[in-house]
Amino acid sequence: MAVSVAIVGAGRMGKNHAQNLARIAAAKIVGVSDVRLDAAQALAAEPGASPFSDYQEMLEQLKPDVVYLCTPAIDHATQIAFAAERGINIFVEKPLATTIEEAKAAVAAVEQHDVLCSVGYQWRYNPATDIAREALGDLPPTLLAGWWYWTIPLIEWIKDKRYGGGQVFDQDTHLIDLMRYFAGDITSVYAAYASNAVPQEELPNWDANALTFKFANAAVGSIHSTYALFPGIPNGNGIDVIARELLLRINLGTTTIFRRGQEPATTKAPAEWSIDHSFIPAIARNDRAAIRATVQDGLQSLAVTLAANYSATVGLIIDLPDFIATPPTDLPIMPNTRP
Repeated sequence: MAVSVAIVGAGRMGKNHAQNLARIAAAKIVGVSDVRLDAAQALAAEPGASPFSDYQEMLEQLKPDVVYLCTPAIDHATQIAFAAERGINIFVEKPLATTIEEAKAAVAAVEQHDVLCSVGYQWRYNPATDIAREALGDLPPTLLAGWWYWTIPLIEWIKDKRYGGGQVFDQDTHLIDLMRYFAGDITSVYAAYASNAVPQEELPNWDANALTFKFANAAVGSIHSTYALFPGIPNGNGIDVIARELLLRINLGTTTIFRRGQEPATTKAPAEWSIDHSFIPAIARNDRAAIRATVQDGLQSLAVTLAANYSATVGLIIDLPDFIATPPTDLPIMPNTRP
């Protein structure tokens, strides 16, 4: 019996997941909702799903096995709570929320109602990432280094840090979460941002970011990223994981393993693999252990990005457990306005 799926948000990510789900025999899209009914109708047409302009009406009427929340992060906590209260499993795009308080509320709703929930950190699920984890084995990582070289965001509202939160919040969160997958939780964050390359009237945002981390397992890490470049740079994002005599270079869908005296070994994920190919079977089996990016992971990775934004503003090293326990209120942390 197919897993019934409802999609909330018929924009770029909703379309992407609909395309992936169409290739999975075990999944059936039964409903699509969007505040623009015409967008919901367009996305619902091919799978023969029912279109809605109100996601609550859709979930109440269809009672799907799982809902995909492909909406701005500021809406996630409310939508997660509504679905969880009705016993509906959840896939939520990253970031989990826009504030620590919202993220904690999302965690509480999922745990209280005991539904399965994955945040959309697809790098954790990728088969090429599995190869890297196997190569690392029991070796403790000592250094993790990430990079993301990109251009001015193509989506208009994401350009503005007030709405989109900046590159660290929107993109680097993938790198941060993947680092946490290999090295465990981050305990302290220091960040410095710049706006030297692109005028503010063209990009009301930071255009360069440098982050430094300490991990609970005593490893250290860093990320450098920019919006000042252009698409098409080869291997424009990824992380390096370093242990003794071992370098793992992980891009989305590709892992290269470097060892002393050996040729580099590269593994690529299957061409049509997607996170949905891992998530839908987990829902079909009700397999909690197969959920690699839990809602609690979503909270922790979100907290790192918000702490980085705060650190870059105040110029201080941020203790992450304290930041999560008592989020600062002395100044706004981006994002802080609805798009």
